[in-house]
Amino acid sequence: MIRMSKLLAAILVCPVIPLCAQTLETLEFTGPASAPIYVLDGPFQHQTNVNGVSMSLDWSGSMDPASGIFSGKGNFSASGSLLSIIPIDWDGNVSATMNLKAAGKVLRADGKLSVTGSGTVGNDAVDRLALDYTLANLDVNPAASRMRGYISFKGFAKVRGRTLPLAFSKTYLSLDLPDANRDGKWDSAGDWSEAITVSIDATGKISGNGEFEVLDEQGGSFDLIYQKITGSLKKGTVTLTASGSQPSTAKVKINLTYPQPSDPAARTVATMTGKSSISAYGQSRKF
Repeated sequence: MIRMSKLLAAILVCPVIPLCAQTLETLEFTGPASAPIYVLDGPFQHQTNVNGVSMSLDWSGSMDPASGIFSGKGNFSASGSLLSIIPIDWDGNVSATMNLKAAGKVLRADGKLSVTGSGTVGNDAVDRLALDYTLANLDVNPAASRMRGYISFKGFAKVRGRTLPLAFSKTYLSLDLPDANRDGKWDSAGDWSEAITVSIDATGKISGNGEFEVLDEQGGSFDLIYQKITGSLKKGTVTLTASGSQPSTAKVKINLTYPQPSDPAARTVATMTGKSSISAYGQSRKF
C-alpha cells in the first residue's frame, strides 16, 4: 500500500494542462506480503560425520543486491579416522558462494564451498589440502528458518608427495538460516520499503529519486539502495519505475502501476493487480 502526501495526491488529480506547475513531492510504501524479497546475510554452520570423520564448516557473508549471489569466508576443521584406521586432524579456510533465486513458488539456493588447509594424516604433515563442496537445490523454508537440499564434495590431500583422493557422494543437508539475534528465526522476513521524491510536470512526466531498503525481522536495515525514478501520468493511471542509480545496482528495479486517486486528500493507493513488480537480490516478483 502506497502512502502519499496530500499535495502529491492533489498534483496527480490535477488536469494535465500547462496551468499545472511542476511540484516536488514525496511518497512512501512498503512491499506487499505477496512480493517478499529475502536476503542471506550472516553466519552459517554445518557439522557432519562421514565414515568416521567429523567435519565442521563455519562461514559468514553477505549478498549482492543485483545478482542475489552470497559471498563469504570462514573456517573448516575435520578429525577422526579415514577408513577407520588412519587418524587425521585438519583445519583450513572456507570460501563460500551461494545464489538465491525464486524458482516458481519455491525459494532455492545453490552454491560452492572451497576449502584449503593443512594438518596431519597419521604421523605425517599434509603438504596441501583442497576440497570443493557442491550445495545443490537447497529449498528455503522461511517459516522454519532452514534450507534443505544436498551436499557433496571431492578433493585431495597431498602427503609426502603422494596424492590421497577424497570424496563423498551427494547426501542430504539441512542448514539453519542466519539468526544473529538468536531468537530462533531467520533474520530476513522478506520485508522491504521504498521512499520516493518526485516531481510531475505539466505534460504528466514524473521524475525524481528513491531509496529502496530491505529490512530484517526487527525492521532494521540490511541495505539501502539509491535509485532514480522515471514515470508518467496518463489517462488516470500513474506508472513509475525506480532503478538503482549506480551501475552495480541498475538491475534493482521496482515498477508501480496504480490508478490516479479520485480523492485529492487520499493517503493510500492500491496498485493495479498484476501490473507492478520488483526485481532485487536475484528474485523477481509481481504484485
